Amino acid sequence: MIFGYSPRLIAEKEKHLVEAANAARGDDALMKVAAHALFHQTHLALSGKIPCLAAKVGKIRPLSERRILVLVGAGNNGGDGLYAARDLAQRGYPVTVLATSQKIHEQGAAAARQAGVEFWPVLAEGAGENHDATRVSEEVRDKIIELAPAAIIDAIIGIGARPPLREPALSLVRALNEWLISEVSSVSRENSTIGANNGRDGQNLLSYVTAPRPIVVACDHPSGIDLEEGSDLGESNALLKADLTVTMGAPKTGMLVGQGATAVGHLEIQEIGLDNLTPEVAQITREDVAQAWPWPKFSDHKYSRGVLSVLAGSAKYPGAGVLVTTAALASGASFVRYLGEDAVQPLVLGASPEVVIGSGHSQALVMGSGFDGHDENHQGQLLGAWEAREPEEYVVLDAGALSLVGRSIETDDRCLLTPHAGEAAVLASGLGLEASREEIEANPYRWARKLAAASGATVLLKGPATTIANPDGTVYSVTHGTRDLATAGSGDALAGILGFLFASTRDITDLGFMAAVGAWIHGEAGRLAAPTPRTTDIINAIRPAVAALRSYVSQTNRNFLDNSESSL
Repeated sequence: MIFGYSPRLIAEKEKHLVEAANAARGDDALMKVAAHALFHQTHLALSGKIPCLAAKVGKIRPLSERRILVLVGAGNNGGDGLYAARDLAQRGYPVTVLATSQKIHEQGAAAARQAGVEFWPVLAEGAGENHDATRVSEEVRDKIIELAPAAIIDAIIGIGARPPLREPALSLVRALNEWLISEVSSVSRENSTIGANNGRDGQNLLSYVTAPRPIVVACDHPSGIDLEEGSDLGESNALLKADLTVTMGAPKTGMLVGQGATAVGHLEIQEIGLDNLTPEVAQITREDVAQAWPWPKFSDHKYSRGVLSVLAGSAKYPGAGVLVTTAALASGASFVRYLGEDAVQPLVLGASPEVVIGSGHSQALVMGSGFDGHDENHQGQLLGAWEAREPEEYVVLDAGALSLVGRSIETDDRCLLTPHAGEAAVLASGLGLEASREEIEANPYRWARKLAAASGATVLLKGPATTIANPDGTVYSVTHGTRDLATAGSGDALAGILGFLFASTRDITDLGFMAAVGAWIHGEAGRLAAPTPRTTDIINAIRPAVAALRSYVSQTNRNFLDNSESSL
């Protein structure tokens, strides 16, 4: 598990560590440790030794051709970047520094110059009442394109800075983003605002959009990120997203949730001796999923492995019943009861003849997928299932069931609510809170916690980075999903996976953690089914995803599984 901590707490702890290290080992001792980690990870990436970045790095060029640009701001983060520039130059890389402030770290700058690092004029020079930061930044951006760096190291702002970025860094980041995120297919001589605004002729424009993109390496964290909550502050193109982030000490909360989680890229952590920290969020890993997955024992039978009841799918949205049940079975459910409408039952049985029609004892219930919470008939069915719920039964409330929470349904700590941002706005209203879809999308970390506290249930807030909050304030983040999961019915598949987990896992002590496990395997299935899968493709990929997880378990620690080889 990767834990995220309050940036304020980390900053306070780091202050004492810096003082102790300087006293014991001389000035900038800890800064040089951080810089060496930044150098080392950048070197590994450009050498093709970080697999997830290999495709973006492309052909490995000779060291002398792997030019590196280091963006340096004031403060200690800029100092880390300057010492890293020195280390890279000493290794043989051609390195250029672009400072966004006159007040950069003096000792680091001196060390970099001594190593032969090139320094461009400070971006802030010439600033005044008539200074056009946007124009200057675009000119510098064009100069960077001509430089053709293999990597850009972002060491602009440190942990103490609060977004949004200020000038001239803001205009520089926006100008860089205009280039870094542009695509050849979206730009032409006739309709390009880029070409029109900058006076490029067709050939220069072609060079602009086809110039090789460097990898972006963030020093500690990407510039422009909200380290507290990972929120989207609404500043267009004001966040320099990284392909690789080398963070010092420990990840900060905002790096693991919301917009921040999508900006860090591959995360490497350089230990510096932080201890006695209480995490605010945890991001689960493959290892966590492998340990928590309810692998069947050789002595199990269909009832002891857990029974799941499903009230999903209606005459209006019949496919939801099929998707939830087939996803649950693909995950490993041994017994599924279907409680839905007569009109949907033949479809469910046609897809999965092992499903049992009718109510009965079960360990978990999935309800609401494919239901309209404003339809009186649907409300009656949902409330009937809720009132028939067994005392120890876990309940996954999805889609139409969410609009009844706080109105007709009072949830508890054995319930999981699974809204996307739009449904979360409706849920908030039912709980006496007011929030728009846009507000929730901008800060899912804050709103998942608010909804969990107000409902007394665990909340899984779907999004690019899925956020799961328990009513006690425990938060988990899942960033394993892909854009390919954004397809109709994908949430129904997730509900089926979650229903299986809650029915089949013995002695659940942390509902949020188990929900995160389900979201992770849903993301893994999406990855296997890519590109552009339908939900049925995602469901068909669940079994291979679980099989790969079991193979991983067998290779790393067989004790996770039953000792009998027959259970494999």
